[in-house]
Amino acid sequence: MAQAPNQGDDDGYTLPRSLQRFARSPQGFILGAILSPLIEGLNDAVVQFLDLIVFVFEGSAPGLVGTYGIADIPLFVGTHLVDIGATIGGSAAAGTGFLGLVDRLVETAVGFATAGGPLAPIILAGEVVVVVWLLAFIGRRIILVIADAVPGLAGVLGT
Repeated sequence: MAQAPNQGDDDGYTLPRSLQRFARSPQGFILGAILSPLIEGLNDAVVQFLDLIVFVFEGSAPGLVGTYGIADIPLFVGTHLVDIGATIGGSAAAGTGFLGLVDRLVETAVGFATAGGPLAPIILAGEVVVVVWLLAFIGRRIILVIADAVPGLAGVLGT
């Protein structure tokens, strides 16, 4: 019995899987093979853009490490103001900065008043008056300098 031509005679040849998928569903193949990488690339671009926004806001690391971000500005300014204040203010116990100077002056004044004997209360009262006047004079000068430095503040203060 002779077999009919081309019935079951494929010579062992099969189509590759990608062609079989294309033959079964051309639309699904196109969506999977072409649009999937495009959507994945768009997803990568959006993720990189969002990472860039986070980098600009946070910097490379939290706190003052590496590249600073917008969120690090208050911490940066605060740290430097504290350092400046520590340098100027110093410590009365260590005898450094402005507080160390004030401590030495007070100790000198108390020593001078103690040497005054019965006049010590009058000497201390005079010293207190001089110190209060000096602090008021310096404070007023500082306020005037700040008022001149900040636009519009001198008009508000009436200086």
